[in-house]
Amino acid sequence: MKKKLLSAILAMSMVMGLAACGNNGPVPTATESGDTSAATETPAATEAPAAEATDTVAGIDGWEPFADQVTLRVAVYDRGDAGNGCSDVENNYWTNWVQENFGDKYNIKVEYVGITRSDVMTDYAMLASTNTLPTLCMEYDYDKLATWASDGYLQPIDLEQFKTVAPTYWASMEENGLTGYTQFDGEDYIVLGKRPYGNTNYTFVTWYRKDWLKEAGYDGTYPATNTELLEALGKMVENGHKYPMSGSKVAGAGADQNYMFRDYPQDETTWCTTGDYQIPALSTEAQKRLLKWNNELYNDGYLNPEYYLRSTDDVNADFVNGEAFQWSGYVSSTMDVLNSFYENNPDAELGVVVCDSKFVQDSTWGSSNAFRPNNIFGAMVGFANNATEDEVKAGEMYLEWMSQDENLFTMTWGLEGVNFNYDENGNPVAVGDQSGLPEQQGHNNNVDYWMVVTASKSFGDIESDIKAINPQGLPQDFYDDILANYKGQLALYESGYANVDCLFGGALESVTEYGTSLKEEVYPEFRDQLVMCKPDEFDALYDELSQKYLDAGYQEIIDERQSMLDAGTTTKLQ
Repeated sequence: MKKKLLSAILAMSMVMGLAACGNNGPVPTATESGDTSAATETPAATEAPAAEATDTVAGIDGWEPFADQVTLRVAVYDRGDAGNGCSDVENNYWTNWVQENFGDKYNIKVEYVGITRSDVMTDYAMLASTNTLPTLCMEYDYDKLATWASDGYLQPIDLEQFKTVAPTYWASMEENGLTGYTQFDGEDYIVLGKRPYGNTNYTFVTWYRKDWLKEAGYDGTYPATNTELLEALGKMVENGHKYPMSGSKVAGAGADQNYMFRDYPQDETTWCTTGDYQIPALSTEAQKRLLKWNNELYNDGYLNPEYYLRSTDDVNADFVNGEAFQWSGYVSSTMDVLNSFYENNPDAELGVVVCDSKFVQDSTWGSSNAFRPNNIFGAMVGFANNATEDEVKAGEMYLEWMSQDENLFTMTWGLEGVNFNYDENGNPVAVGDQSGLPEQQGHNNNVDYWMVVTASKSFGDIESDIKAINPQGLPQDFYDDILANYKGQLALYESGYANVDCLFGGALESVTEYGTSLKEEVYPEFRDQLVMCKPDEFDALYDELSQKYLDAGYQEIIDERQSMLDAGTTTKLQ
């Protein structure tokens, strides 16, 4: 496998701009090159030439319909039962709306390709093996795009053509400091959507039973430390709340993130070599603390003893049925779980866990309120290796069309009187419960369709943006808590207690070889042993299984990451 190393060298002003937006250091520069022509050469077009745009008119005003119909295949996440919206992501009111308002106008047949959100790399590998990759390949994780470029899934992009076809999209990249991230091995492979407020993760929220805490003699504020939480859980069980922390098996990328169990300030080598959120960092001290905490919850009876047989659907059901103390999910104006919760528990009182603006650490458990922030990237988009010239241009047109204010607004908010209404100030307010509507929007108000432009709704100020996603139609309003959570996270970030993950300037061969088996097979097995063992057996068992985990490939991942850090082809820890 050939490595594709990132070779964008940013001007000092660009580097300063990125740092201000929350990036941990400048983009790495290339230190080696490789012959990429065999894997990534753009294939010759096999369809009729695209309709010619004028030499002087850029953007939509210069477009003409294709002479022969072009098929544009667009990737879209399939989140299954966790989708919180329309169930068929490939064929629904909104995919048809795109076809009618974009595809039909330019003689483009738009097809959406469902990608399993929890198993992205497997789906793309299967599509690549059958030569059926979507024209637009997209992901939120930078390293996956680097791997796809290395494996020959993507073709280079002619950015001069892109700027002509999609000038609005390119202007957004310039404004948000993203133009320096397009290259692998000296060639442009990707374009990038923006992510507002990327130095926080405020849209992912934990709701908890405030009434249960009050019942247990507390004021309803979520416990500040794990030690305090254990005490509260004990009282909840005494009050008849069985298995208050619910529980499910771990599955997929991002399982058991250990940010709140790390030492701060972080050590750069540890951060770089084991800090990636996708592959659980078994063998590290932070992961040991996290698993020991779960071992405590299990042995104290706060987790369902059969958690390892249960899915996220079971966790959702526990919360909806009033049997779980807390539940976490992405904030959206329409939230099926919360709607169902209040239907079943009309007298319940919920709270939102608010991040303290000051660093709070529990010395007993080594845990804190530190968190994983996002990055300035939204979705990153590449073009499939077998896409024709016409298909590439159709994909560029799609990105530009979706970037237009009127189209983005409709895809984001839906239809007035159906999906949203205007308030007395003329601001759109989403309808809280859209279930059963033919026009029901997909996950988080259709985000998986417009993520190519931006990762979240944004009016340009945080107060308006939180109002836009604040859950609607519920007995309680969570705006103040969500805003307070954002401010707390921002303060922690600015104090150095939230670091963006290390970015690697190329594909990590060891991750490609071992990553999937480690996170999907080895780690779940070892994790269950550690969570369910007797407390006095934990330390010795952790040492034993850590070595087996290292031998199963994790050590090679650590070593390759270390080599890239030493070579200067990674971002740096601020």
